[in-house]
Amino acid sequence: MSLLKPSKETENKLRWSAHVEKDNAPFHLYIPKQRVPKPWPGRIFVRIKPFSGNPSNFVQSTYDSNNLDIPIEVLVERVEYLTRTVKYAPVGNKKDWQAGSPYIPYSLIPPNSDFLIIKVEWDLDSKGQFVDVLTYRE
Repeated sequence: MSLLKPSKETENKLRWSAHVEKDNAPFHLYIPKQRVPKPWPGRIFVRIKPFSGNPSNFVQSTYDSNNLDIPIEVLVERVEYLTRTVKYAPVGNKKDWQAGSPYIPYSLIPPNSDFLIIKVEWDLDSKGQFVDVLTYRE
């Protein structure tokens, strides 16, 4: 499990990040603002698990605009190898994505993982602490 802290706000998304020493690389995860509980949490917990089944059988977490405290669970597919990270993209229709495309450092990726399950749990005790971050308006 990785602990990510706020690092950026865009017009439509929030980004949490952590520096992974072993790879000397950042782990960034963007989440659409409409999927984040309010006030925004200052920390999130992220679990990365391998997925080896049929991607069409995966059921992502439920999106309930009346209860945004529900953890996010999405299936992502490897898209591109980079120098210190691997880019993954959520599976499914882009308008239904509950998370953006994560750039995951190699040391956090289980071996032979074309597909991963990303689970985001909110640190509800840190609500209202998404502060001192870069703001970029697209």
